[in-house]
Amino acid sequence: MQLWLRVLGVVLRILNVVLTPFIKFVGGPRRKTPFPEIRNEMLEIPAVDLAERIRNKELRSEDVVRAYIERIREVNPLINAVVEERFAAAIEDAKKADDMIANMQAIWLIKTYPLLGVPFTVKESCSLKGALLTGGSLPRQGIKANADGEAVALLRAAGCIPLLVSNTPEYCLSWECYNHITGRSLNPYDNRRTAGGSSGGEGALIAAGASLFGVGSDVAGSIRLPALFNGIFGHKPTAGAISIKGHFPSSSDEKFSNFLTVGPMCRYAKDLPTLVHIMAGSRAYKLRLDETVYTKDIRIHYMEDIGFNLGFIPVDEEIKIAMYRAVQFFKDHGLQTERAEFDHINESMEMAMCTLQSLEDVPNIFDNRENPKEKHNLLAELGRAMIGKSQFTLAAVVFYILLNTKHLFNPEEHQIYLQKAEELKKQIIDTLGTDGVLFLPTFPKPALRHYESFCHVTGVTYTMLFNALGFPGTHVPLGFNRQGLPIGIQVVAAPYQDRLALCIARELEAAFGGWKAPH
Repeated sequence: MQLWLRVLGVVLRILNVVLTPFIKFVGGPRRKTPFPEIRNEMLEIPAVDLAERIRNKELRSEDVVRAYIERIREVNPLINAVVEERFAAAIEDAKKADDMIANMQAIWLIKTYPLLGVPFTVKESCSLKGALLTGGSLPRQGIKANADGEAVALLRAAGCIPLLVSNTPEYCLSWECYNHITGRSLNPYDNRRTAGGSSGGEGALIAAGASLFGVGSDVAGSIRLPALFNGIFGHKPTAGAISIKGHFPSSSDEKFSNFLTVGPMCRYAKDLPTLVHIMAGSRAYKLRLDETVYTKDIRIHYMEDIGFNLGFIPVDEEIKIAMYRAVQFFKDHGLQTERAEFDHINESMEMAMCTLQSLEDVPNIFDNRENPKEKHNLLAELGRAMIGKSQFTLAAVVFYILLNTKHLFNPEEHQIYLQKAEELKKQIIDTLGTDGVLFLPTFPKPALRHYESFCHVTGVTYTMLFNALGFPGTHVPLGFNRQGLPIGIQVVAAPYQDRLALCIARELEAAFGGWKAPH
């Protein structure tokens, strides 16, 4: 391991111990009043079932949309997850859906509009036509999307009704959901803790029962980490399976689409295959989601951590225990289970960083529409951000510097780690094949306190590795720890074997209860 990474990891762990009392203090008291219970049963129906009931005229889309709008208005003051709503337009869309259902045959509707009348939400970075697309950046304040992102457009074409765009950190460059425009999103299970990032607004809304499902994006765990912190399901698909067209920020580098993915976040595992199929559009055939998968034929491999490394954060025992219970569940039902071992996996951080830093075009947080030639002194901007005097967030400046620092590894080391990444990818593919999945932590800890993510940055290795390698991964909730915080694991499959992870997610939901509303 590189000496500087080892030193950085040790320093961050020391800072975590030293700063934890201060972080607990500034985090404020836990919410004293209970989180509002879900009182409308329409808010607790999976998307595929809700679409069927709307199609069969058992429920009206307008009533469902109004119920979600009411819930959003009730809980958003407690979680601060909404960037911009389109409630009036959504109600009109719902009325049109109800009119179509009244005048057309159900058999035609299910083929043409499989989720007709079902509401959803969109991470602001994923582009919803006419809605804000600021990237949480003050210099972009007021910018709106002139078209839907491709995944959003496919969901709308399937009959889904967008309600709003949700909060994200500046340029999606943080695992805490904060920016200088919308502010900080809070975790519905404990308002002292982050909703995660960068799809944190989506995570908080879905967990709070204010959204049924949403469109998120993931460049280093940005779907799976908020899914963990908020106790919901989140799927990062195989690289390239779902278009990232319309996402902000983006890159002209073709390799960017191998790292960044767009995918669904939801409360119910049964919705995932349908959502992935719709969002993949013409690429869906590559995932073979319509093929029958028999759980008994799936092999389970597992790792409680990715090896010892001074720079890594230890995995919480309660997360390990949850994973062991999941493994034992499948073992008791006759599935083959086996502890996995992979060469060099404890060097995952180096592999992932070298892969990310091989990008030629990194999104620039300092882009100025009015003065494109404006230059910024990075160290001066970092200093201003540290004392709250910059128009840019500290997280965005720090990560921008890391992404643009090309000399963390010398050229020889860079090539060595890229080669190791390819070897690791092949080894994992050979191990999992077309009938195996890998269980491992999504992150070493449950939801972090606000401001705590800098001290736990190496924990993102568990998710970022699979962005670097292009593997699909699904976060699955497995209950709560002793503090009442959601915990769970990541289920990884080989490229284009997403259906295996989605199948296992549904089995684990049935066994361990899946999402549970905050209260």
